[in-house]
Amino acid sequence: RDQVAIHEAMEQQTISIAKAGIRATLNARASILAAANPAHGRYDRAKPLSKNLTLSAPIMSRFDLFFVILDECDDVKDYHIAQHIVRLHQHGSLSHAAA
Repeated sequence: RDQVAIHEAMEQQTISIAKAGIRATLNARASILAAANPAHGRYDRAKPLSKNLTLSAPIMSRFDLFFVILDECDDVKDYHIAQHIVRLHQHGSLSHAAA
């Protein structure tokens, strides 16, 4: 249902609303920046983008650009990032956390 509404906004530049017996069509002239998680939890490099997302082909065709951001599994690096975040939270600023 959400994809139908997004498709209308991207294709027609309008949004149709039906609430409490009132029907209206509103202008929706806007740029759309969207984010999506992989369909099965992790991006599969062996599959094309369309198989990694649960977006319909008509929706995907409306976007001009796709950027894939991969999370490379690295336990050591992830641990250091987590420690840094905890220190920032405990000390409240970057200058104290580095000490």
